Amino acid sequence: MRKRTILAVAALVLLAIATILLVWNYVNYLDYLSEIVHETERWAVIEDLNGHHVAVEPTSDDVWNQLVRLNENGTSMWIGGVVEEYGSKWGFRFKPETVAVAEVTAEGLQATIQYIGENLNYWLDLEWAYVDAKVTEIHQ
Repeated sequence: MRKRTILAVAALVLLAIATILLVWNYVNYLDYLSEIVHETERWAVIEDLNGHHVAVEPTSDDVWNQLVRLNENGTSMWIGGVVEEYGSKWGFRFKPETVAVAEVTAEGLQATIQYIGENLNYWLDLEWAYVDAKVTEIHQ
């Protein structure tokens, strides 16, 4: 009888842990989805050095091809554009027609995704910002 009780308690504990992990993963997935809000059919996800994400939706075929290559080779570059308010977790996106990829950029335009979001009015006034990021997803 005692062994059955111990097994039952152990099973309940394991079930509780599994449930907590499932809920945790689901919450993290919802948080990720709030980061990568987008409007177009062609978009890419970039990830900065802090592991934060934002979707970019370039209208330029040349920029799109650069993003595809970055995704294929796993390297990072400066990715940015004109900052505009938007309904993502961070409160902004890079204006699609201004999205650019650069090897170098002015130091004053360099930021992280979270820093832009936390200081949005500054970046809206400055207009341009770049994030040292890699491309983690491509959607066409």
